[in-house]
Amino acid sequence: MQSLVLGNPLVVLFGGGPLLCLAVVVAVAVICACMSCCSRCQLRDCAVIKHFLLCIGHDAFDEFELMVLIHEAMFDHDKHETLTTIVQVTSGAHTVARSPSKGSVFQQPLHITVEQGANHLVVRLLKAGNLKILATMKIFVDEIMRGASLQPEMVYQMRQVGKTCLNPKIKLSMVASSADDVEQGLVRQSSMSDVSILVRQQLKKAQMKAGQEGASQMDVLKEACGGPLELFEGYGKIRKVYVAVIGVSTSAKWFLGIWRGQRDFADKTPTLQEVSLLKIQSIQEDPKRSHVFVINFFNQRSHVRETLTFRSIDRSRDVWVEILHVLVLKAREQDKKQKEMRTMLSVPSA
Repeated sequence: MQSLVLGNPLVVLFGGGPLLCLAVVVAVAVICACMSCCSRCQLRDCAVIKHFLLCIGHDAFDEFELMVLIHEAMFDHDKHETLTTIVQVTSGAHTVARSPSKGSVFQQPLHITVEQGANHLVVRLLKAGNLKILATMKIFVDEIMRGASLQPEMVYQMRQVGKTCLNPKIKLSMVASSADDVEQGLVRQSSMSDVSILVRQQLKKAQMKAGQEGASQMDVLKEACGGPLELFEGYGKIRKVYVAVIGVSTSAKWFLGIWRGQRDFADKTPTLQEVSLLKIQSIQEDPKRSHVFVINFFNQRSHVRETLTFRSIDRSRDVWVEILHVLVLKAREQDKKQKEMRTMLSVPSA
């Protein structure tokens, strides 16, 4: 027994008793301080330490980039005051913000790097100008990694700060980069990766709707192209309308229809206007207004070129432009195939 005690280096060094207990406490404190310092002192900037913390399971994930689509902020406030807001997302040392919006409808993505070891994201709603915090919330990274917060257009309750805005909520989409084969086949190879991801998300929503299981590409595109828009009319007048594509998927005769609202569309009420997809000449983003796009088309009745100017409401303007562009290309391809088929049938056999 004496040899066992004498052979223990801690007992030999500290003589046992209170000094040994103190040594153990100090050792534990040093280890905890080192782990805490890893998060405070950016020791993860060292690749060896980052890899070590992943290997021992202290960190559950490696650094990754997250795209957060800010749809809109919803709150109650004094209707007599025009409130312009900014949405800011912070993860550790990284902070990104969305451009100010008067109506608190953003519909634009932002990218943020989530560092290894980060516990949560902080989303803040700020008042433009003085950057006063109106509301705040946390989204835990482990929920994102499990996919719990990756459902499209989720509404989160925020914590109210002050009395400027009451009952604040925010609608977000945290978009994964993966997409199924149907979506991949419908998206153009765009240099703007965030736009292609947002388009895939919109197509995925269309597929998830009732009756869309096993639907053709054309049916998914048509479903994805329905939604509310604001139509600019003469003398500065703006009308809220519902836009959708109508036509048979096996035919090239597709039309962009405009209704007074979604109920009129569902009830198959006559349209306010119809534009043949084959007569659409271009779909362009307005460079001065981030939510506005223009459709240039040839009016078959009046035989003149006309334009329709829309402002997006429920999604990014670029998503509308991308999906409409793909639909026009598909309509032209279908029309070309039908013409070739008619030509082949009209040629007499030898």
